[in-house]
Amino acid sequence: MLYSHSIFDISTDQQLRFNALLKMATMLRECCLEGEQMLPGFTNLVGDCWTAFFALQPQVKDVMEQDAIQHDFIINLLKNEAYRRWHTLTKGDELLSVLTAVGVVEQMIATLQKSQVMQQQRAAEHVKELIQNQLNQLRKSQSGTTLSDEARYHQYHLQKDIEKENKRIRQAREELKNQINQFDDVSISSIITSNKSKVLHTKNAIVAVGTMDGKKVEQLLLTDQFELVEKIRAHKSLLLIAEMVGRFKKIAHKKHKMKEKQTMARQNISIGQEVSRLLPSELANFILPSSKLDFLRRYGEQQTFIFDTKGKEKNGRGPIIICMDESSSMNAIKEQSKAFCITLLMIARQQKRDFAIIPFASGVGEVQLFKRGQATSQQIMDFSERFLGGGTNYEHPLREALNILLKNEFNKADILFVTDGSSFLPTSFIDEFNEIKKQKQFECSAIVLTNLFNAVDLTLVERFSDHIMEVNELFEAEDAFVF
Repeated sequence: MLYSHSIFDISTDQQLRFNALLKMATMLRECCLEGEQMLPGFTNLVGDCWTAFFALQPQVKDVMEQDAIQHDFIINLLKNEAYRRWHTLTKGDELLSVLTAVGVVEQMIATLQKSQVMQQQRAAEHVKELIQNQLNQLRKSQSGTTLSDEARYHQYHLQKDIEKENKRIRQAREELKNQINQFDDVSISSIITSNKSKVLHTKNAIVAVGTMDGKKVEQLLLTDQFELVEKIRAHKSLLLIAEMVGRFKKIAHKKHKMKEKQTMARQNISIGQEVSRLLPSELANFILPSSKLDFLRRYGEQQTFIFDTKGKEKNGRGPIIICMDESSSMNAIKEQSKAFCITLLMIARQQKRDFAIIPFASGVGEVQLFKRGQATSQQIMDFSERFLGGGTNYEHPLREALNILLKNEFNKADILFVTDGSSFLPTSFIDEFNEIKKQKQFECSAIVLTNLFNAVDLTLVERFSDHIMEVNELFEAEDAFVF
């Protein structure tokens, strides 16, 4: 199964590159294998389809192989307006070209498999297999002995029947080849248009998931990108989580900018004599006759109050421990909760803060600790795929958070507790928790998801939390991103 015959004027190196991609990309290999089972030489069609999208200026040969499976289809593709528009994005992009070629060919295969010709071919292949088994059994039973006249007669007719089915298979394959080349301008446009959104979403998800561990886009190896393709195809939720992370990041960026402006306006004041940064009160001192001389003296000595452009110092920001509710009632927004945690993890990495995730339901799930917010793509994907389900118990995650707080690297950490359910907490534990909170000087903030279906006991949450954000969905919990 190799790309060996092309209608394009391409070098051997370009064909070898596609064959190398066949080894890298499972989805590409499976697509070619499925096509080969239907029509030998199908890999050449897939290879030319990829070349059409990848090559900067695909050129067909002067003397084309008119009998090639892909001939008419590829010629029609190159003339198609939807192809030309999409080609402006795919050319030179190996991943995007593979995703597009596979999407186009998969739709082609799906159409052919529904055809009557395909059913006839499968029937002929099935009958041939049964006859071949009979022939094998006959030869096995007569092994080592001279065939009887009856056996030779039976064998002769079985071989004739196999030839008959082979003829039917060849005829069906010729008809399939004709059907491939009958894909017209309208059907090609429909295939390309219907795949564009899916292909772009997949490419964006690969970039999003692949860079969650701090890598830059250009650092993503092609082999890693194809591995991500398979994971995203196997776990559709990753695509949704990646999109939600992008949405959360925009919210976080906006919130950080607002925080910086508020900090600049209300808190960050220093001493100097830059006129454009003088506080309004200092300008008033200059205008009023009674304070003008004092202002001029302090201004000359660089002792007037000005806004500090450095903004709030980030030193002192401690680790974050997030207790995330994964009870059954959270199942409807599990992707949202995963994306929320991942976004906070990415912020922790940027700020070089230690980070811990404690998933909980009736018990505590796998606790993950990330030094300075550093996590691998595999850790993030594993976390994205897990979900506990079950009831809700507050004490287990809060006690686990206290255990983490006792570790040196998580000293002075703050807790973010997220829930949409109710639980019982012994008064003795609440008193213990609040006493340790006072001793260790940490804060516990809570995000409570409330709607018509959830019944959270806010009074209970207030007893162990310093701040409560009451929201309908996590996208409303903007303050968590300046935690």
